[in-house]
This record gives sequence, structure tokens and C-alpha cells, in this order.
Amino acid sequence: MSKKGKYSGSVRLDPSKMEEPDQDNEFSKKMWLEDVKKDPEFLDDVKEQVDKWKKSISITADPDELKIHMVGESHIDVAWKWRYEQTRQKAIKTFRKAVTNAKHFEGRDYNYCFALSEPLLLDWVLQDDPGLFKEIQETVKKGGIELVGGSYVEPDCMMPSGEAFARSRLYGQRFLKTHFNQLAEIEWFLDSFGYNLGLPQILVKSGATGFWTSKITWNRQTIFPFVNFWWQGPDGSKLLTANFQMGMGSIERWIMWEMGRHPLKSDGRKEWDYTKDYEEIDEHVVLDEICPHCGCFFGKGDGGHGPTFQEVAVANAWQDLGFAKWSRVGKFYDGLREWADRFPIWKDELYLEYHRGTFSVHSEVKRHNRLYENALTGLETFALLTGLANPNYKYPREKLERIWKIVLQNQFHDVLPGSSIPEVYDDVYDFWVEQDALIEDIKGEIGNTIGSSQEEKPLNREKVKTISLFNPVAWERESPVFIPIEEVDDSIQIDEEGKPPYIRLTLLNDTNKQYLAQPTAAEPEDNAYPRTAGWWVVPKLNGVSNTPAKVEILSEPPSDTASSLEVTEKSISNGAVSIKLDETTGAMTSMIAEGINSNKNLLKGKNSNLNFGFLDDYPHDHAWNIKPEYWKYPLEDIKNDKGVNIEVVEQGPIFSTIQISRLLGKENSPVRQVIRLFKNCPEVYLEWATDWKQPYVMIKILYSTATNAEVSTADAAYCAIIRKTQPETNCDKARYEKIMHKYVDLSTPDKSWGLALLNEGKYAYDTMGNRGDLRLTLLRVPKYPTASGEAWVNLERKMNREKYGQQVPEFSGMGAEKCRYALLPHVGGTLTNSDGSPNALVKRKAEEFNQPVMVVSSNAIREKKENLDINSKSIIDISPSNIFLGALKRNEWDLSDNIILRVVEGCGVDTNATIRLAPELNKIVKQVREVDLLERPIDSELQWDKEKGILTKKIGKFEIVTYEFVI
Repeated sequence: MSKKGKYSGSVRLDPSKMEEPDQDNEFSKKMWLEDVKKDPEFLDDVKEQVDKWKKSISITADPDELKIHMVGESHIDVAWKWRYEQTRQKAIKTFRKAVTNAKHFEGRDYNYCFALSEPLLLDWVLQDDPGLFKEIQETVKKGGIELVGGSYVEPDCMMPSGEAFARSRLYGQRFLKTHFNQLAEIEWFLDSFGYNLGLPQILVKSGATGFWTSKITWNRQTIFPFVNFWWQGPDGSKLLTANFQMGMGSIERWIMWEMGRHPLKSDGRKEWDYTKDYEEIDEHVVLDEICPHCGCFFGKGDGGHGPTFQEVAVANAWQDLGFAKWSRVGKFYDGLREWADRFPIWKDELYLEYHRGTFSVHSEVKRHNRLYENALTGLETFALLTGLANPNYKYPREKLERIWKIVLQNQFHDVLPGSSIPEVYDDVYDFWVEQDALIEDIKGEIGNTIGSSQEEKPLNREKVKTISLFNPVAWERESPVFIPIEEVDDSIQIDEEGKPPYIRLTLLNDTNKQYLAQPTAAEPEDNAYPRTAGWWVVPKLNGVSNTPAKVEILSEPPSDTASSLEVTEKSISNGAVSIKLDETTGAMTSMIAEGINSNKNLLKGKNSNLNFGFLDDYPHDHAWNIKPEYWKYPLEDIKNDKGVNIEVVEQGPIFSTIQISRLLGKENSPVRQVIRLFKNCPEVYLEWATDWKQPYVMIKILYSTATNAEVSTADAAYCAIIRKTQPETNCDKARYEKIMHKYVDLSTPDKSWGLALLNEGKYAYDTMGNRGDLRLTLLRVPKYPTASGEAWVNLERKMNREKYGQQVPEFSGMGAEKCRYALLPHVGGTLTNSDGSPNALVKRKAEEFNQPVMVVSSNAIREKKENLDINSKSIIDISPSNIFLGALKRNEWDLSDNIILRVVEGCGVDTNATIRLAPELNKIVKQVREVDLLERPIDSELQWDKEKGILTKKIGKFEIVTYEFVI
């Protein structure tokens, strides 16, 4: 734990003696659960409220025919306006109250039931109060507590990767299975800020039969009319979904969502998405018929503590009046299923018309999330491969799971979105330090184990250094690899520019291929996450392989460095792509890619690669929300011609770099933009860095493409999502700030060519303006949220003010920020070519950008005995190109040594997939079976040729398929 917080600047207070306050006690328990039943005034007040609701409902339905299912719940934000440490006590207070209520009503007329979600909270209770945990187990058995959810936490549901969602479900459901011998069936994401299109498949394949949210009722521009519906993912998976407010909110506002309770007409529109005008829903439903099942999931929340004794007393009175009944979540969904064949199907993401700013605020937490998501899947595969090469190597199961669980915890829906107090991000930073240390431990253990089998005699380690290059993607790649100086020898002398000498890399495999590596200096330490000194090289590596390499330090720069790279202050080219710049602003005025668009300019206008600023001063929940119609409030002081300096900062045979420096805004915030091209690579590598000083600002960067694109296609959670660039319906127009994962692409309507933006940690973009325009949201500078009244950090802040004169920062987004991304010109459409065949290039390049080759110092020489010789060889081959590797690791459901392989179709095309195991792997596999995302065997049709090590299966569009190799 840091002594002084990274983001708050505060010295920490010891929280061990702090207490979580609770308004309930024995006195309030007796008053509300016993005495109030005899109070006629209380009953009259409740009846008066119920009569008002009935009157409102009776306009369109008979209130006496409704079946209102009451279930207690208490939303607990794992961190938000308080720290994680305080949430541990919030969970104890809340769950103890649930147990107390359940015991109190056991055997009585009120069948109290509390819906409990988030296994992370249960895990904390198990650690902090094992006695209470046992009481929870007993209460679950007796029915007073119902387990819901199933995900490890209630995460942000737009930004996590498909694999992160899968692990959240795996760890959460495994905890419930281990400690309660049951799984949660109804996913419980009541408060997340929108829901990714890939979720239905992930939830269905991990034990979910239903889903509840209340958040889409928060829309600001349109009313999402669907209350009970099927949510369908692009693969065809369907999940029974209910969308209604917490408590009696949807009863109080009956008319607002009443239309969504009617079943469809037999000839009504069955399938809906944002391109359909759902304001016309009344034309498609049976107006004189209504689904009677209504949910009332209630209880004080955000900080837990509910249902309070008072809330329980009111609920009991509702039941006494015959208006509602204590029920269970599962029973409510059973009621919905009686009507489910008449519900509409929603075939799109669930977009929240609010909290759009959470896609971009607090850049560092988002970049680190992506970094760890990608590092973990690669490390798991590298560790698995290492164990196959050396049976003495122990797969680092505990370390990998610890890192994953930190990732998932920090994906909570107020942490990853950037909408928590600065002290929460102090904790998050400390977790990053822990994660980095664990990752380095794993890499170090691998480096000490895996090595070269090509050299018959041990290399002289004093003169020759060796490294291992691990390619985590499942295809042969030729892309830039950065070799940090510390992975070779941190005692290497650097020159006056901070650069080490050139090195030559020799692959220690059957090819003995040699590659020149060009040196680069370390980035300034005051940069956001600066890169160390080292070298760039562009080797060709097999898919899913570890390649040992010998490093030779060259005493003189090489003389034979013929290269296609050409660079001046006005232009840069590598033969594959050429760029011209405006001398005044540094804007990209021309981008020409060989063989694309008939070698014509891929850009239009003179504003590409320029910065645009907008006033961002939404008065409420600023961290969450972009100013409505922000485009009407451009900041005139964000000009691109102030303090401009364009220079060539690196030039060589492997890469060349142009740097554009400028000053932006009334505070003259320095901005540095980098354009870099590598030998033989089609991508245009870009960086944007600043030391930002001005609040209430949102910065976007524009690329005006000549695609005339009608849609944007963006990477999503194990799928892709297509959105109109010029939307027509009101609900589609409301999605003006859009979200992507690893890429967003604009392609021509005829799918002849396109321009993709690849990124390693950004999520927000828009396509407003002219058709073909794409803007990446780089920066938001909103106010941090205020701490809650009961938050322990208030004592910490008071101490820091009085003792050190220290105040927590008012704004996030100030100071050092950096973003790395790339533009990729390509032939064909984003996902398919004009003939309908899959085009995997964009997705592949996005994966390469996000999953760089891992470089590990390797001083071990593998002994040539009976171990598997897998150096430089692809351990697995996956074809065709639109089938992507999702995970390759050890089993985690029953913790066996069996191997789990997950693949996903990435282009939206039904495909006959073939998976070939390397002979070294195939010989240890005894059986192959398909499993779900929880790694439980399922019935399926697959063809396994053991002799050849070939697995074949037809995989549907965007389908996730998981196999277990029994060894």
C-alpha cells in the first residue's frame, strides 16, 4: 500500500479501527418489524400510496390482475464514493441484516427473500467474518437468501473484453458452486452503464437463463419501451431479459413503460434494434392484454444496508393489502416464461442514453485494463507452452488467478468507468504495482526455464545474450517488436542521445534468420507510462510459438541498411503507405496506400490528425456525463496552429518518426503527436501525449476518410457491432458517443477498401460530421465525484488538510496523458469482402497491436531429453483466418491439468473450422470434448482425428467454442 496516494496525493489513514455506520439497530428492528403492525396510521399511509398506484395503473390495466413479485436486494458499489476497504464492512452489515430478516420471518406469513449478488463480496465476508458466512450458507439452504448474478463483480458492461466477461462468470460461478453447491441463473447487472452486444452469448454459455437491469430506464433522449424481452446476441444466443426500475419505480411511473408490458400481436414486428423506430411500438402490441408479472426488487442501496427494517415493514404492508407478494427472482422469471413466446427480440447492444462520458474519463485506468486483459491471456499460453517444454515447470495458477481477480475487481462499474473518488484510484494504482510484479515474476520464471535447443553447446553468456520471443496470436506475424534494454543487458552503454548501439537478432531455430534491430532512446520519465531505451525489430514469427533468439551487439552502425523508408518534415513513406503533412498545422493532407483505392488519397480535407476541443461542463454527475449537444460548444482556444514544430526525430532502416509539437487551449497545454512507420508494415503508428492543464474540456482527434462509409464497424466482446454513421431514428441518433474495443473501421459501401483505427486502451469514438469522418475521444477533464457522507476518506482528507495542507484534486484528466493507436488502410470491408467471404485483416492487425510479442530474457538451455521440443513451432494451428484464439490455458473449473482452448469466429461468417495440434502436444492428449464457458462438458458434434491431431467443427457467426483436451 502506497504511503501517499498516487492520485489523491493524500497520506493514508489506518482504516483498521474505522466502523461502517448503520441506521438500523435493535430498537428500529422492534419498531418496524413488530410494533408498526399495530399502528393504524402507518397502515393508512401505505394504503393511501397503494391506492394512488392502483388508480394510475387502472388507466390501462386492472391492478388486481397484476402479480407483483417482491424480493429484497441491496446494491453495493464495490468502490465509488468510498474505498474498497470500506465496502468490506458494507457487505458485512448488509448481509448480516439479510440473515437477520430471514431468521425473523422464518415460518411466518411473510416469505422474506433477499437476492444476493457479487461473489467478490461473499469472498470478503468469508475472509473477514467466517461466522457470518456460515449463517449465509444456512440461510441460502432455507430459502431466505437467493443467489443471483454469477459474475465475480457487477462490472462495467461495455468495456471489458469477451474473455474478461468469461472469467468473471467462471470465477463467480465457481465460488458459488464451491461454497453453496449451486449456480446463479439470473444475471444481475442492475446498475451498469449500458450492455455490450456480446453479453447474451457469454451469459447463456455460463449458466444464465435470465437477466435483469434497471439502468436502461435512465435514458434521457428516448424511452426504451421494452420491459420484458429476449435479448439476442449476433451468434443467435437469446436471454430472457427484464428492464425495470428498482423498488416500485416502474409501478409509480406505470404509464412511462406500460407499453412494454403488452405482448406482441401475431403480425407485430418481432425483431428490433436501434435502426427501428421503437416509438412505434404501440402499433405492434396487443393493447387489451398485458403480462401480469411485475418485479419489485427493492432495498436501500449503492452503499448497501438494505432492505432496512422500515423497507421490510412497508413491503409486508403491501402484502397485507393484497397489492404485492414476497416472492423469489426465479419465480418471477418463471412467470415471464409463460409469456415469453410473445415477447419481442432485441438484437443490438443496450445503449444507455446517459453516462456517455464514462467511455473516456480517467484514461489510465482504461489503458491498464486493456493492458492486463491482453497480457494475461498471452501469459497463460506462454506458461502452458513452457510447462509442455519442461515438465519441471509449475504452471503459475495462483498468480494468474490473482492477477485476473484484480482485473475483474477493477472492472467494477464505477471503477473502470472512471467515476470514483481519487482515493479509489490510489488503491487501483497500488493494485497495478502488485499486478506488474506478479507478471514480471511469471516472465522471470519462464525465462529461467525455457531456452534454446538449437545450440548443441551452451552459449557464452558473457559475450552473447539470449532472449525468447513469444507470439501469442495464432498466425504467423511480421510486426514491430520492442526489445527493452533490460531484457538484454541493462549495463549496455548508451550514447549522448540516450540510445544503445544497434543489435543483430538471430533466431535460434531451423531458419537461423537474422534481423537488424534499430535502437531508440528512453522516453522522458515524466511521460505517462514511458518506454525504456531499447530496440525495434520486425521479425517473422510463427503463431502461438516461442522463438529463442541470440542478441549480438554491433560495434558500428551497419553500412548495408537499404530501406524503403523515406522521411522529411513534410512527408513519410515506407513503400506500403505514404503520408503528406500540412506545413502549418501538421495535419495529414494525404495518405496513399499501395494497391488501395487505385493509389488515390484515402483522406479528404485538411483536418485529419488535428485536435478539436469542446466545452464539457455538465452540471450533474460530471464524471459520468458529456455535455448534451457538446458539438455546439467548440472551444475557440483549441487551435492547431499555435506553437507548432514539426521535426524528424528518428530515422533509420527499421523505422522513422515524425514528431509534431503544439500548444492547445488557454493554458497552452503542450501536446506531442508522433507519426511512425516501420519497414514492411502497412500500419501508420500514432501517439498523442500531453501534460494537460485546462479543466472542463473534451479533446477529440479527427480523421476524414474518403470512404463515404455508411456504417462504422467496431470490435466488441467476442463479436463486432455495426452502427450507422448517419443515423435516422431518434434512438440511434442518441448513440452519438459510440464505443469500441480494439478497433473501429470505416469501409466503402461496396467493401472495396477501408481505413481502420486500432488502439490499445481507448474506447470512445464518434462518426458525426461528414460521411467518412471518424473522431477518437482522447481526453476528458471532468470533476471527480464527491465522497459520500459516511466515507472514511473524509477523515483522511481532514487529517491531510490540517497536518499537510493537502487537498485532493478537483479534476481528473489533468497532467500527463498518452495514447498509442494506429491507422490501417486495407483492401475489402471490415469483416467481409464484396463477395461475402470473410476478411480477417482488420481484426488480426488489431489483435497484433494489442497483443505484442512478449520478450523475455532467457538464459536457460533446454536439455535434449524427453521433454517436448516446441521452440519456434506453432503449438496449435487454427484455420481459416476468421477463427481467432481466445484462450489457451489450464482448466480452472475443477483445477485439473487439462488444457482449455477457446476459439471464436470473428467476421460474422459461418465457417468450417480446423484446429491442428502440434505432434508434441497431440501425443499427450487422450480425449477432446466441448465445454461451456464454465468448462463443464456439453453435448456437441465435433470430429476429432486423434492420429492426425485434427479437430474440425462448423462454427457459426461470432460463435464462441471452448474445448477441453484431457491429458
